[in-house]
Amino acid sequence: MTIVRNFSLFEAMNNGVKQGGKKFAAILIDEQGQQAPPNKQALIDTLAQAKSLRMPIYILEIDSKVNQQAIAPIVLGKNANPLVKTNSNFCIEGATVVKKPHISMFNPKTNLDMKKELQSKNIDAVVIMGQKTNQCVKTNAVGGFTDRQNQNYFAGLNDICKVYTCDDILRDQSEATWKNAKNVFFYTKLKKD
Repeated sequence: MTIVRNFSLFEAMNNGVKQGGKKFAAILIDEQGQQAPPNKQALIDTLAQAKSLRMPIYILEIDSKVNQQAIAPIVLGKNANPLVKTNSNFCIEGATVVKKPHISMFNPKTNLDMKKELQSKNIDAVVIMGQKTNQCVKTNAVGGFTDRQNQNYFAGLNDICKVYTCDDILRDQSEATWKNAKNVFFYTKLKKD
């Protein structure tokens, strides 16, 4: 159990990258559509912090067509790409958009092998944020079933690296049920007071 109260997520990101020699990535889960979430500014600030620390940024979107079409990962440039459904507030230049057929980024039908991608970049810590704290984000952070019959189980990020997050960058009002999972570092504050 690692709930961190004595310093913020941003301090952990800064210290990990600048002093700890850690390789961090940031992953935004399922923030498609144009409705502004209540934590929009916290998400924007976290993505900007990740970019300033030169962390690879991945935007994961559910796209049921990814099975039928050979959609390659999209690296966002200055111009909007019509294949990107992510809320435009979160389309950070240089981020890689990953399409997945269901909620898990580790589904083999996802258009980028995320396990191989993170391992090839020697990522040992991921900041995870986005919609549906105890569904989409949870499944990607700590693993879980992706169907109602509990037949399709996928492992989570915490099997290959450390997972960092906090309530400010998770969309749901419900408390994260997975904050005590192995390799999860759950911060009680986003920024230093």
